[in-house]
Amino acid sequence: MEASSPESRCAHTGLPVVRQRSAEDCLLCAFAMFSGRSYDQVAAAARITFPDYDPAGPMTHSLMRRIAHDWGFALLSSIYMDWRHPGIVGVLSLTQENCGHALFWDGERLIDPGGSGLYDRAHVDGHALEFTQRASALADLIQLERNYHPAAPVLTLAEFF
Repeated sequence: MEASSPESRCAHTGLPVVRQRSAEDCLLCAFAMFSGRSYDQVAAAARITFPDYDPAGPMTHSLMRRIAHDWGFALLSSIYMDWRHPGIVGVLSLTQENCGHALFWDGERLIDPGGSGLYDRAHVDGHALEFTQRASALADLIQLERNYHPAAPVLTLAEFF
């Protein structure tokens, strides 16, 4: 694939797709594409927060969220994906048994940082573990939930009994 082809660039940022450098760094790569940062920038930020972090190993969700917070945005994870917005998709791996794998939805297509081409929306629909998106991208959904289920009125103990 040529470096200038659309498949080699992320629709979300226009930057090159970030590919895995080890068998376990898929979340680091997905987060790099999601945040518009490079692999090395994410790895450096992880080491600031956790000096023993090894980029070749797995990144935890809590570390990813901490880095996002330090960069000025909040992440929310759920079992629902708003496909109108970019997000990180956690699925069951098709290449490693009993293992999760992070993909990136760039707003137009799923990108596998491992470059396998094995994952598609049908697989995600049947095997997704978790979706992570920016809180600001989900503001409309959060408001919709509030409209459906307004907070219960507060009652005093005397009113309750």
